[in-house]
Amino acid sequence: MTIALLALTAVVALMLSAFCSGVETGIFSLNRGRVVHMAREGSRTARIIERALQEASRTLTGLLVGNNMVNVVFSSASAALAEKLFPGSLAARTAWSVCAACMMLTLGEFTPKLLCATRPLGRMLRLAPLYRIYAAVMFPLSAAAMLVTGRTSEKKGRVKVSPDDLLGLLNDRKDGVRLTDFESALIARILVLRKKGEAVTAEGLLKALDETD
Repeated sequence: MTIALLALTAVVALMLSAFCSGVETGIFSLNRGRVVHMAREGSRTARIIERALQEASRTLTGLLVGNNMVNVVFSSASAALAEKLFPGSLAARTAWSVCAACMMLTLGEFTPKLLCATRPLGRMLRLAPLYRIYAAVMFPLSAAAMLVTGRTSEKKGRVKVSPDDLLGLLNDRKDGVRLTDFESALIARILVLRKKGEAVTAEGLLKALDETD
């Protein structure tokens, strides 16, 4: 019974470590312009991601605190499991520890980060509901960590969309982002006005659009 409980604890901790590592990489690899666009179109999962980006310091703190906690739990459970399985063999326990470390690095760190870095938006949209639960559970700990590190003065604000994000929307419409021809022309005109150093106003946009018609 004890062995089964320790094994289950180690597996759950490994899964949570993979979740934290993947979300940490995926959420900060996103094209923010796409997230804002999808959130404005009514996507609930995109709104979760947008809020996480708005509270970037809290999001990162919560993921790092959670990841460190589950890594400690995995190491402790793995060591206790080795003691139960190989009570009289130091070599076997050492080999077990090496294998456990390789498993954590491979399955808990490298693989989830690689997967979430390749297609961050698609995978983060699927993980968003789980992240919302995780963030709610970790809120007291992340708030305490931010209090200790003096980062409670963070101000919430809208996610800023840079010209590079706008270009990404124009050039890459994957992962569910769909722009109309008018929206594409409007974004292109904004980039032109920014490049010329002119203020982006409604009158300026209409004038620029009329010039292309």
